[in-house]
Amino acid sequence: MEIRNLIFIGDIHGELRELVWNATSKYELSNSDLVVLGDFGVGFDKGFDNLYARVAPKLEKADLHIYTLRGNHDDPSWFDGSKEGLYPRVSFLQDHHVYEIAGKKCYIIGGAGSTDISWRLKEKKKVWWEDEYVKELPIKDLPGKVDIILSHEAPLAFEPVISRFSETPEWQYEKILAGRTYLSQVLQEITTEYWYYGHYHNHFSGSYGQVIYRGLGIMEFYEHH
Repeated sequence: MEIRNLIFIGDIHGELRELVWNATSKYELSNSDLVVLGDFGVGFDKGFDNLYARVAPKLEKADLHIYTLRGNHDDPSWFDGSKEGLYPRVSFLQDHHVYEIAGKKCYIIGGAGSTDISWRLKEKKKVWWEDEYVKELPIKDLPGKVDIILSHEAPLAFEPVISRFSETPEWQYEKILAGRTYLSQVLQEITTEYWYYGHYHNHFSGSYGQVIYRGLGIMEFYEHH
């Protein structure tokens, strides 16, 4: 059985064409699974069908498949399983599911709290969803062991150090703190070797105990070995 390459990618914020161009032209990838770590950018408009139709031939030619988990800047309804099979080269991963991607068992935990929520709430068009946050599965129901954990938000134990921006309301900061605290519990409960996340638009890397973690910046590509 042929082993596929496994590539993780930071937030793309709706720039699917740029993602595919980078994958096929800049990095000349083929036979690869590409995993976007949230903020894929779906739900802001109804143009994804046309966008997908434009990039699908390139994905097929290079034998690339895109997976994405839920970010805080994604419509959660795209990640409830209802889109399964609609886009043969793009998969929208459900929270708290284990998927085998490029031969690795990956556990998915999407969502995060938006630090820029104040202006988002003032927008007339839909740019924020009430259920954007990390969804908490009871600790007793978590899997015992996986190869990789993938999230949009980061546990408190990982970079960056949590801080409250002046424009972020106290109630939103508390929800962000709760999400990161929950992920820290997950870190203690699930045995894994690697954890990848996005959200912070910067590159971070390090280790916590036996877990190697890496946070990816906007449109950053990283090949997992």
